Amino acid sequence: MRKSMFALATALLLLAGCVTINVYFPAAAAQKAADQVIGNIMGPDTGSANPAPASSAPPASSSNPTSQHQPLAMLLDAVIPAASAAEPQMDLDIKTPQIQAIEARMRDRFHSIMQGLLQSGAVGFTHNGDVAFHDAAKIPLAQRAQATQAVAAENSDRAELYKQIASANGHPEWAQRMREAFARQWISRARAGWWYQDASGNWKQK
Repeated sequence: MRKSMFALATALLLLAGCVTINVYFPAAAAQKAADQVIGNIMGPDTGSANPAPASSAPPASSSNPTSQHQPLAMLLDAVIPAASAAEPQMDLDIKTPQIQAIEARMRDRFHSIMQGLLQSGAVGFTHNGDVAFHDAAKIPLAQRAQATQAVAAENSDRAELYKQIASANGHPEWAQRMREAFARQWISRARAGWWYQDASGNWKQK
């Protein structure tokens, strides 16, 4: 019994060491941040489903192996906080002046021109977090120069937004991963009839 407990304890400590050493990008937190920022720009997304409720913890066993498992429980209590401490924390508020200024520009642009371009099918969301022309023929000739400028300005602001969020959270190297998180969320937030690219770059309509 002692040997098996020692072997299990050793394995758990090795696992804790691995978790502590490997610091991963906080994908779930990034996705929440993307959803918050896009919501600020586009307005509330009434079509999104409510998150599934967290499952309740299983009831405690009626048996009484407390004396055997107490050391293991104490070891797990020591391991789990170590793993949690290794998880990078994301600033989900995203309230720096730089980010808010970009949000304001994108919000104004969305309601003044981008929303119309998206609804018409002239422009769509790309798989890499930008916007691009899907069918420029849908834009009247006299308005194409303005639309081209709007798309260029939008993509410039998006690139800067991803960089600013990464930097605001102390990890400039996260910019590309933030772009990927936003790319998924832009497409998720696309409304019926809008166009977007799949992972291969093929255009599809919602």
